[in-house]
Amino acid sequence: MRYLEPTSPVMALMWMTAVDQCLGTVRRDGVWRVRWVRVDPLADAPGVLVSAHEDDLAVDIRALEQHGVPELVAAADLPMNFVAHDEAEALSTAERELGARKDRWVNHAVEGWAILCEWRGHA
Repeated sequence: MRYLEPTSPVMALMWMTAVDQCLGTVRRDGVWRVRWVRVDPLADAPGVLVSAHEDDLAVDIRALEQHGVPELVAAADLPMNFVAHDEAEALSTAERELGARKDRWVNHAVEGWAILCEWRGHA
């Protein structure tokens, strides 16, 4: 899978383009779900929104295993959304608090975006 170059997530956010990252899979009530984080610049207010999401997995779980996507411990609730002051703070907080990795950010410009959309059923 292809990801954004290391400096690209900050640049994308500065250009008002959101970035996403698959955090892993979670099994809830026997159903596989995919969890991801989205970092999205706010258009009408200062700051950058960081939000965690889950959707029922739209593909066979083996598709994610091929890409080394980890299985996460199912927490009771997703973390609360938060607004960071700037792009770098948003990315580092997503990495520190949600387990995102510096080398796995995607947006519509790379192959990883289409794959993540397929997993979420947003193709």
